[in-house]
Amino acid sequence: MNAGQSPAVERARVSKLAFLSISGIALLTVSAQSAFAQQANPATVPGLAPAPAPAPDAGEPPPPKPLIWRGTTFTFNQSVTSTAVGIGRDNIGTEGEYYGMQWDLNPTLYVLDLPKDKIRLDADAGVGVEITNSDSTTTNREPYFTDLQFGAQYQRDIFTSEDTEWSTKGILRTRFIFPTSPISFNSGKYLTFQLGASVRQQIKLLGNEADGLNNLTVGLGLTWSHLFSRSYQPTNETFVRVRQNASGQSVRNDILTSGSFDIDRLIPTLSLGLPLYKDLSLSVSGSLIGRFRHAWDGQDCEAQTLTGCVRAGTSPDKVTYITNSAFDVSLSQGVYDVIDVTLGYHNETLTLGEDGTTRNPFYSPYAQFYLDITANIDQIYSKASGRSKFNTNVVSATGMPAL
Repeated sequence: MNAGQSPAVERARVSKLAFLSISGIALLTVSAQSAFAQQANPATVPGLAPAPAPAPDAGEPPPPKPLIWRGTTFTFNQSVTSTAVGIGRDNIGTEGEYYGMQWDLNPTLYVLDLPKDKIRLDADAGVGVEITNSDSTTTNREPYFTDLQFGAQYQRDIFTSEDTEWSTKGILRTRFIFPTSPISFNSGKYLTFQLGASVRQQIKLLGNEADGLNNLTVGLGLTWSHLFSRSYQPTNETFVRVRQNASGQSVRNDILTSGSFDIDRLIPTLSLGLPLYKDLSLSVSGSLIGRFRHAWDGQDCEAQTLTGCVRAGTSPDKVTYITNSAFDVSLSQGVYDVIDVTLGYHNETLTLGEDGTTRNPFYSPYAQFYLDITANIDQIYSKASGRSKFNTNVVSATGMPAL
């Protein structure tokens, strides 16, 4: 304490100094906290942009849109008659036996792809070769084109249950068949037009969650076809021969056979499809092929007699309609969803035999076994491009990863 100052004054001065010291410490503490907060939050620092907030989890990306050319396939086929492998009757010679191979490309394009309505265009172009002695080619194992086909199909989803276990679909289709095969081209055919309608009904069995026997698909269809050709019977303009008519005169014509083409066909078909286990499925179908032929008219001078020309006329019992029966059964196994292997049996024969009795619809000497190996081009592209992936965690009946 300085001399001359009273104790009261001295106490006031000490109190003032203590207050100033405490105020300074508090101010420094607040400033330090403010600076620390600015460093922790860059948004409060002038000229410094805030760090972007983490984006919320958007989940799985949406699946890619279906390819407009899905369903495009390439098939390698091998067929052999049952008699060639020792099943059925014993043939004298090998003229009726067949073993051949065929390669088919089937492009498909969807021009309308709505949930309930779909329109698609498709084509079928193929090349084949017969290994056995062919009666339709001129050289041994001569390659040939099959008939080129273009088609269009409209499909309508008439009914589908909420669990998709039951469904009804209606289908309208049309097809144009061009004579690019040697047999069709060399017989005077121009075009075959087809028009058909069918209904497909899916019936629940064990359901979609089961490993097999999920549902049964029943199809019922009717197809009409009409042939446009140069004549009612097979002809070839480059193959003209001299023949003798009923009057004994020599005439030149290009007729190959005396029988008529099937000018019109009417084909009802019943088909069944059943998944047996995993990717293994069974298909069965049967058809009755109604074949309508041309009714020949008599000519004014069909035979020359001593009294002059005679018109023979036509028989009232002439045959202009005959039927064939067709039966097909096959097993199909999918491999990685990119390859389908199908082993099947097919028989088509006349309904009535030469003796007038009904033939067996399940077997004839021309029945064939076949093996199809089909590559699903759209699925191969999807796997290669990453649009879809293999699921290696689930194993199918073939021991391969299922999709």
